[in-house]
Amino acid sequence: MASTYVYTLGVVVEQVEQIERSIKNMEQTMRHVSPATVDVIRRNKSQLEALLERIMNADVTSTFSLQAFIEVNKQCLQDCFSVDYTNRLSTIGRTRRQ
Repeated sequence: MASTYVYTLGVVVEQVEQIERSIKNMEQTMRHVSPATVDVIRRNKSQLEALLERIMNADVTSTFSLQAFIEVNKQCLQDCFSVDYTNRLSTIGRTRRQ
C-alpha cells in the first residue's frame, strides 16, 4: 500500500535543497576528519542520497493547471509583456507600473 503525502511544491523544493546542502557539507567534512568518522558520515550521506533519490523518483501530482492559469490571465500577460519600439530598437519590457 503506497502512502500519500500532501505538500506544496515549494516545501518539497526547500527540502530537496536542504538535503543537497547537507550532502555537500558531509563531502567537505569527510576531508578533515578521522577514518572512523568518515565511515559514519559516509553511511549518513548514503542514507540522504537514498532519500533524495526516492523524492526525485516520487510520483508528484498537482491539481494546479498552468494552462488554465495562463488562459485566465492571458490579456494581463499580453499587456505586461508587449513589444516597445523606441529609437528603432525593439525591446520587450513591462508596460504596466505596479
